[in-house]
Amino acid sequence: MEEKIIEAYKEMLITGEGEINSFTISKKVGISEKDFFQHFNSADDIARKIWSNLADTVIESLNSSELFSSYPPRQKILSYYFTFFETALSERSFIEATINKSKSLKTYKEKFKQFVSDIVQEGIAVEDIKERLTLSNYYPEVLWQLHVRLLHFWLKDVSDRFVETEKAIEVYAKVPLELMGPNLLDSLFETARFDFERLNLQKISVFK
Repeated sequence: MEEKIIEAYKEMLITGEGEINSFTISKKVGISEKDFFQHFNSADDIARKIWSNLADTVIESLNSSELFSSYPPRQKILSYYFTFFETALSERSFIEATINKSKSLKTYKEKFKQFVSDIVQEGIAVEDIKERLTLSNYYPEVLWQLHVRLLHFWLKDVSDRFVETEKAIEVYAKVPLELMGPNLLDSLFETARFDFERLNLQKISVFK
């Protein structure tokens, strides 16, 4: 019954059948509102469930892959984006209708950020991702904002098999992922700190 409710909701949403609420959805499915509330609290709750299911499908697919488990952490993050857009093809019209509704994305956003937060911590542990004081705490939010931008790009993509979206993932993810890893700025900082510490030691030896 839950699947029937979800399909009825999507059909009404995508075709623009009018007002969508517990009553109209129940009528379309052929059940009472009481039966509807056994499964969902509202129409918005259905949208959250569909988005949440997308997250579960992507994460389960990745976690069941031996190849994914062998990837370094930043490559795992990149793989999430690619896998998401492959999975999301079956829900493209639904996504287009709900992408700007923050309530619909709430649970999906939480699951995405938790997933990448775990990968960030893994990356810090194996030194594939650089821990930078409180800045590291913002990595999941940066990756979420990137995800949202890629979603909007994908919805406007008219290229064959969405190849432009694949290119966009490579291009737009490159900078944040490289900045999350050890980079030139870290090398410059370590060099400057080494020189400063050596300078202090030289001063101490002079005054002895």
